[in-house]
Amino acid sequence: MNPTSRNEHPIVIAGGGIGGLACALALARDGFQSLVLEQAREFGEVGVGLQVAPNALSVLDALGVGDAAKKNALLIERLLMIDGVTGEEVANVPLDERFVQRFGNPYAVSHRADIHGALLAACRSHDLVELRTDARVVDFKIDNGRVSVTATSGHRVVAPALIGADGVHSNVRKRIVGDGDPLNAGAVIFRATIAADEMPKPLQHPYPTFWAGPGWHVIYYPLRDWSMFNLGCTLVTGAPEYEDGQEVTPRDVLPRFTGGCAAPFRVMRIPKKFRHYVIRHREPVDNWTSGPVTLLGDAAHPMVQYIAQGAAMALEDAICLAGAANETNGDFAKAFQRYQDIRIVRTARVQISSLMMDRINHAAGLERKVRNSLFEGRTPEQFYERLAWLYTPPPYVK
Repeated sequence: MNPTSRNEHPIVIAGGGIGGLACALALARDGFQSLVLEQAREFGEVGVGLQVAPNALSVLDALGVGDAAKKNALLIERLLMIDGVTGEEVANVPLDERFVQRFGNPYAVSHRADIHGALLAACRSHDLVELRTDARVVDFKIDNGRVSVTATSGHRVVAPALIGADGVHSNVRKRIVGDGDPLNAGAVIFRATIAADEMPKPLQHPYPTFWAGPGWHVIYYPLRDWSMFNLGCTLVTGAPEYEDGQEVTPRDVLPRFTGGCAAPFRVMRIPKKFRHYVIRHREPVDNWTSGPVTLLGDAAHPMVQYIAQGAAMALEDAICLAGAANETNGDFAKAFQRYQDIRIVRTARVQISSLMMDRINHAAGLERKVRNSLFEGRTPEQFYERLAWLYTPPPYVK
């Protein structure tokens, strides 16, 4: 036992992504030691671009890594939606000082590795966090209030608690919820990065540019020091034609995006290759906890990316869970139930709201015109009021 720890044996956290590391750090800051088991051979973050809303930045601030996470992030000046058919502006939300004052933080875009890296560095420097790679949690057994955890590495760990932060295909979830494989959300995304010197100067905007087309949407934004742009092209489709992560060419992608104006296709023609991914999700559930075992982030409430809150919800989970452990003085079964009770409605609302944006983002015909009319004439303050439920940090983010 670490002499400075409040728990004799470390809590096991399955998964070393943003949510798992944030949870380990949050617990450590409240005096609890943990062991993070990561299935990959080294700690890292898959993917490129990440939108980081003020509620997520507020958690990073509370964990003491806000400055490090923001160091290479770009603080953007507006959120912009454009009609993909006509090229006309639909919604323009300024993210100036009024926005920062309202929500306590700006809105940023970042490389996922920069957010993950800030959390990883803090975990590595903390005596109460142990990190272990090449160890995916495959099973667990609860016995007399303790958890026997089995990992692919052959390791068996007896712990006071287990937190499944092991993503949308979570093995921990299979035991607690047992709802099978994640659902196909009826859409795929083609991802690419574009070097800044390949992006025409008139298209290099300091904010995400979002085109909403009939049955598709396209978004791109700059990363880090403006050396690259992240591009995501989402297509509503019944049956995916490619494997997850498969490399495809522009000739495979562009003909599928029809009925739009010229502007988004100027950007889509730049990359030489794309990566194809199926968008998956799960329906909200009313329980993700079993005694001293619980779920966090995508393992608990995976959502489609249409309001860019997946990582933010995992970060909020982490700090809420640690707060519950602190309040119950390490009674993890009680803490996990309290954490779930606090988080379940908010995360379900975000899951449902994200799915509802499918209809907004991909509207066609008359629905597209109705969509545009919903945003017409809104003031910045009216936009902020509609976003307040999402971007205002919950009270347990301190």
